[in-house]
Amino acid sequence: MQIPGIDPSAGLHPRVDVPWSIRDVLLGIGAVIGLVLVTILLLGLIVNVTGQDDDWTTNGDILGFPMAMALAVLLETFFLGPVIYFAVLRRGAIFRQLGFVQPQGRWPYLIAIAAWLVGVAALVVWSLITEALGIDLLKIPEPPPELVDYSGIKLALPLIIIGLFGPFCEEVFFRGFALPVFANRFGLWGGILISAALFSVFHLSIGGAVPIFVFGIVLAWLYVRTGSIYPSMVAHVTQNILATLVAN
Repeated sequence: MQIPGIDPSAGLHPRVDVPWSIRDVLLGIGAVIGLVLVTILLLGLIVNVTGQDDDWTTNGDILGFPMAMALAVLLETFFLGPVIYFAVLRRGAIFRQLGFVQPQGRWPYLIAIAAWLVGVAALVVWSLITEALGIDLLKIPEPPPELVDYSGIKLALPLIIIGLFGPFCEEVFFRGFALPVFANRFGLWGGILISAALFSVFHLSIGGAVPIFVFGIVLAWLYVRTGSIYPSMVAHVTQNILATLVAN
């Protein structure tokens, strides 16, 4: 199977039949960056006007909901907005063109677990390399405690937001939305590498950039290989949930 819309006879440089363009994706990327910057400015303004503590944006709450979790939901939603606007509303895309295709049989989910293991291996190898080099800047950072330091029933919060909602939004944006048009312009592997690079950059982690990039390649390959976004979501969800549990 291939990305929905790819002509299998086109070899390694297929044309991808999706209604949105590379311009739409670039505008979507710009929109995400703009929304993040606006959010940062608004939070700074609120802190200055209301006299909130400096750590309010991480350890405070909003209407009883942990602020860090609220921001996590907001930031992940920023990935969905451009997809809905540029692909669905403006270009009339259907969900199938974004990869929402039920894969055939169980094997796509089996290789999803294999893909997750490759991602884990990339983390382990990179950790060993950076430990040997002794360069702290390149070491994989610990997850912020305000995002993972929960117990009991409250642990369901990061598992839902970080473990489920985050991977859903990111897979739709990077694999369903961005990958097809970059593959259309730069060839299949060009699209895979560019979408993986964007996936890594948007995580804003110098230490995690390399293993996240590798995982992005694996997720993109999984999407192309199965022709469905569901297996890549399974691999991504598995990674995030286990990482949350281990960090906790």
